Amino acid sequence: MNTSVKAQFDARSAGFSRSASWVTDRKLLAVHRRAIKGLLPRGARLLEACCGTGEVTGALKRRGLETYGLDVSSGMLARAARHISRLRRGDAHKMPYPDGFFDAVVIRQAMQFLRPAAFLKEAARVLKPGGTLLLSQHVPRSAKERLRLLRIYRLIQPSGVFNDPAKLYMGRDLRAHIARSGLRLKRELSHFSTQSITTLLKCYPNLSEDQKNKIFKAYLETGAADRKACGMVLKNGDLRATWKWVLFAAQKGGRS
Repeated sequence: MNTSVKAQFDARSAGFSRSASWVTDRKLLAVHRRAIKGLLPRGARLLEACCGTGEVTGALKRRGLETYGLDVSSGMLARAARHISRLRRGDAHKMPYPDGFFDAVVIRQAMQFLRPAAFLKEAARVLKPGGTLLLSQHVPRSAKERLRLLRIYRLIQPSGVFNDPAKLYMGRDLRAHIARSGLRLKRELSHFSTQSITTLLKCYPNLSEDQKNKIFKAYLETGAADRKACGMVLKNGDLRATWKWVLFAAQKGGRS
């Protein structure tokens, strides 16, 4: 278990849902429902891996659905309890569940903290034959945007996961990882959401005002063409940008 990741999310858990607007974005959550539509049987057993505050499960929840959540952060799990019935602290690389236990595994905005091959192998293991993985992630729209975001994210977390540039996945990277896992891609959706960068930075209590100013400057110095391409707007001190999300629904072969 990565103790630095656990410590980061324990520290951020109290204000996480309020500070990161994508967490509770209704339109984004609606796209998750659309991505898995028709792939959850009646009375399904669903696991949200790296569940955070459990908002995806909350959006997918319906009568008869058995909900499970797994996360390294005790702080996040405490807040996920309003959406998820059965919670456990644990590592998504070594899920504490038997083979073929779930009808669906969902994960959102956590792949940068994981080893993709190991996680996807575990997801496939705990899925029933015919079960579905729903994976969603914020991704750069181009190689140029990827380089820019790497510079910015390293300012936000100087010793964080993006010291390894491979962790900032493009959509094609995630698609390739899913293909290598043996899961069959069933559905792929894209969604664009507006994120307040000003609000997002509140997720990081370790950032000084000087660091925040440097991050703002890094966003705004990207040039007019890049700002337009990313839907970047600064109004009344609130910096906003448009984020691209990709959602993949992939199924395990066979039927129970």
